[in-house]
Amino acid sequence: MSIFCGDGCLTGMTTYEQTKLKNRIRRFLGEPVLQVELQDEQIEENICIAIETYSSEVNNWVLFNRLPEMLGLPSDIDFTLKYISNSLYFEKAQVATYGEQVGGGVNSQRELKRDSIVLTAGTQDYIIPAGREVNEVLWFTPSFVNITGLDPFNTDVLAVTEFQGSYLGNSMISVLPVFNTLLTAQAAELRNRVRGNEYSYILRGGADGTKVLKLFPVPYPNNANAGSGFGVIGTPGTMFYTYYDSTPYGNIQYSGNSANPGFTGYTSGQTNLGFQGNGLVSSPADAQLNYISYNQLNSVAQTWVKRYALALCKETLGMNIRGKFKGTLPIPGAELSMNSDDLASRGIDEQEKLLESLRTQLNELSYDKLMERRASIQENINKNLGYGPLGIDVF
Repeated sequence: MSIFCGDGCLTGMTTYEQTKLKNRIRRFLGEPVLQVELQDEQIEENICIAIETYSSEVNNWVLFNRLPEMLGLPSDIDFTLKYISNSLYFEKAQVATYGEQVGGGVNSQRELKRDSIVLTAGTQDYIIPAGREVNEVLWFTPSFVNITGLDPFNTDVLAVTEFQGSYLGNSMISVLPVFNTLLTAQAAELRNRVRGNEYSYILRGGADGTKVLKLFPVPYPNNANAGSGFGVIGTPGTMFYTYYDSTPYGNIQYSGNSANPGFTGYTSGQTNLGFQGNGLVSSPADAQLNYISYNQLNSVAQTWVKRYALALCKETLGMNIRGKFKGTLPIPGAELSMNSDDLASRGIDEQEKLLESLRTQLNELSYDKLMERRASIQENINKNLGYGPLGIDVF
């Protein structure tokens, strides 16, 4: 434990290890040949900064790869150095609203309701009450195979002879294939498009929050006053639709305090301290990821921390200590030039290179890159096995 750093970064680093690292940094900077004007607390502070920098980069990697799994979980969970399993919460939250629109809102908390409208001959416009979010209007063009009795399987109109059969006076084969049924339906559908109307509707806003539903064609239930002429078919007498009760706040299941039913709000003391939110992780800012203590770093991470701490000490010594007199130290009868600029520039350059290499490494270790490499390995394994001789089973 450090006596200067109060953040706990050096937890687990023994006094011997701290002394050993401080002496190594001083020797690298020139001791015992040159005097290194760095105090113990300055070196320790740079070691802490190195650990914090490494922790920040690793925690950013965790957020990049696992933030969707953190969203919606209690914000007091400490995710530091913990594996987070897949929950699909993020995906469910995203698709819930879209699923509702197609009637597949499995994870929705809203009840999908149904209502009907009794149609009146010659009336196209119908009013849907306010407060209803229409999900689907069940107004479909009827089946063209059965609408006028063109059903090839209706034996009442079949006449079969020794060599062939007839249907409504038209010759046909005795055993009809399935594609004949499909062609019959397509022909009837095309005739209806040319001579009649496809079923459709327009839904628009009405007065006081209501909605106006306009149906096409003009409804004539049970062929009532449908007009004259052969083959005119009436429309259904009742039209059904499904809907949700409207909410003024969007999807409240995933919004505000209602997203966390057990959350009763922060105390006045916490509010005065600036506590916000609803107790659930909502962004990269409130996912709890703490600094990693030194004793939890493996040898690779510890090596990076030591090298980064050395680079920081070079910058501190060159810019903030030896640079105090602008690189020259006045002595009796002359001036002594110091290497402040060189030390500072080398320290800053080494920091940038270390950060770049660490970010490159973390990027290559992202979950998507790991999956790509594993898929490539498996593909090459399968390819190599394909070049080998086939085994012979002996029974």
